[in-house]
Amino acid sequence: MLSRELISRSGFSAVVFLFLLSLELLVLSAGCGPRKIYAPTPEGEFEASYDAYQKKKYATAIESFKQLIYKYPGSDLVEQSRYYLGDSYFQNGEYLLAANEFERLNREFPQGKYADEALFKAGLAYSDMKRRPERDQAETLKALELLETLLAKYPNTKYADTVAVFSRNLKDQLAEKELMAGLFYFKRKLYESAIIYLKGVLDNYPKSSSAPSALYHLYLASERMGYPDDARDARAWLCREYANTEYGEKLCKSFADSLADSTAVKKEPAKTSF
Repeated sequence: MLSRELISRSGFSAVVFLFLLSLELLVLSAGCGPRKIYAPTPEGEFEASYDAYQKKKYATAIESFKQLIYKYPGSDLVEQSRYYLGDSYFQNGEYLLAANEFERLNREFPQGKYADEALFKAGLAYSDMKRRPERDQAETLKALELLETLLAKYPNTKYADTVAVFSRNLKDQLAEKELMAGLFYFKRKLYESAIIYLKGVLDNYPKSSSAPSALYHLYLASERMGYPDDARDARAWLCREYANTEYGEKLCKSFADSLADSTAVKKEPAKTSF
C-alpha cells in the first residue's frame, strides 16, 4: 500500500515537472520569434549593421560597417556606413579611431550629407581625449584646429553656436597651460621667463579666463624688471577690461585715483606772478 502511494506521488510530480518545462519552452520560443535574415547585398548588409548600431552593439556594428565598406567600395552606402562606423567608435569610447573615421569621411565627401557633422564630431572626439592643463595639450590643439576648420569650410553650419562654446573652453584650457608656466617662473623670481609666457597668454588668448591673472602678474614682473611702460600697459588693460575681477580689485582703485589726481593737476590753471 505504501509503495503504491509513493509511486503515485512520484508519477504525479514527474507529470507536473514535464508540464512546467514544456510551458517554459513554449514561452521562450514565443518570445524569441523567428530570426531575421538579411539579404547578402549592400542594402541587406547595411540594414544588419545599422540594426546592431541601433541596439548599441557597437563592436558588432564596427566590424559589420568595416566589412561593408571593404566589400562594396563603390556603393552609395559607403558615406552612411563610414559615418555610422565613426559614430560606433565614438559611442564605444574609441575616440582616436572615431576622429580618424570622421576626418576621412569629410575628406571623401566634402560636400556630402555628413560633411560638417563629421568635422564637428572629429573635434568632439579630440576634445574628449584632452588632458589636464599641466599635461601635453596636443589633443586640445587638434580639437580646436578641427572646429576652426569646420567654421572656415562651412560658415553656415548649424553647429556654429555650439562650436563657439567648445572653442572658448578649449582656448581657456590652452591659456591655463601657458599661465601655469608663467606663474611657475614668476614664483621663482625668474621674471624674464615669466614675462614671455604671460605675454603668450595675452597674445594668443586675450579673452580667456586666464587673462586677468596674466595681466596682474605681467604688471608685477615688469615692475620688478624695471620695464615701466610694459607695467603701465598691463595695468591699464587690466583696469579697462577686468576691473571687477579679484586681480582688478588689487590694482585698479589706486590706479583710478592716481589718474584722477594727474587729471586734476593738468586742469589746474597756471598761476600768474606779478
